[in-house]
Amino acid sequence: MNSETSSVFTTIGWDGERSFFAIDEHLERLEKHAMIADIRFDEGLKTKIITQMKTQPFKVINSNQSNDLCKPPGLVTVRVNKEGTISLSERSNEFNINCNVINAITITAPEDIKETLGVKSGEHLPYKNAYRIAKEYEGNAALLVYRDAVIDGDRATLMILDKDGTAWVSSEEYGSIKSITVELIKDDLLKNGIPISFGKITTDLILRSSDAIMLGTGLGVTRIHSIDGRIFKFPNSILFDNVKSVFSELMKEKWTDLNEG
Repeated sequence: MNSETSSVFTTIGWDGERSFFAIDEHLERLEKHAMIADIRFDEGLKTKIITQMKTQPFKVINSNQSNDLCKPPGLVTVRVNKEGTISLSERSNEFNINCNVINAITITAPEDIKETLGVKSGEHLPYKNAYRIAKEYEGNAALLVYRDAVIDGDRATLMILDKDGTAWVSSEEYGSIKSITVELIKDDLLKNGIPISFGKITTDLILRSSDAIMLGTGLGVTRIHSIDGRIFKFPNSILFDNVKSVFSELMKEKWTDLNEG
C-alpha cells in the first residue's frame, strides 16, 4: 500500500486544552479527502474522532503566548487511515507564532503533484520536503511551483492583491489544496470590497501585486517580506489589514470547547 495514499489528515488550531478552531469545517474537509482517497468515513467515525479529541491526553504547551496575527497556541493533527484507525498528534505552534514576516523560497513541485488531487494525504512529503529545502536556503516558508505557477505553500496559502483590488488564490485545478481559512474569510472580505479570484498565480502576477500574504491554520495572517531573496516593498497593506481584521473576528467566534459538549 502506498503510504502517500493510505491516510488523510487535517490540522486544527488548538488552545492547549480542549478548544479547537473551526472544527466542523476541518472535519468536513477530512471527510471529503477520505472519500477521494477511498477511505470510509461516516458519522460513527466522526463521533469517534470527537470522543478521542475530548479524552486523549495532550502534552502541556505554553497557551499564553500572545500574538496579533491570528495564530493559535497549538495545533492538533487528526489522521485517519484505510483501516479506520484514528490518530491525534499535538504540538506547540510557537514556531509560527514567532514568524512575523514570510521569507519564502520557491521550490519546484514534483510532476506527480496533481495525482494527490488537492488532498492532504499520507506524510505530505512534497510539502515537507519543500519546507526542508526552504530552511536550507534560510527561508521560513516554501512556495511550490508547478508549470510556472505557484500552486501552494508548505503550510499556508499564498494570497496576493492585484492592482485592480482583486485578491488572488491558486485554483484547485492547478493542484492546490482548498484552504479552510480562505473559505472562512471570503464572504466578509468581499463585504470589505475585496473579491477573491481563484486561478493561476504567475510570477508576473506576483511582481505587479500591491500586497501579499500567506494565511492558514497555524500561520494565521503573515505578510510576505521576500521571495527567493527579493524583498517586496508593497505600496499598501490593504490585503493584510483587511484579512487580519476579518480573521480576528473569526478567532473570537469559531472556537469549540469540547469540555462543554
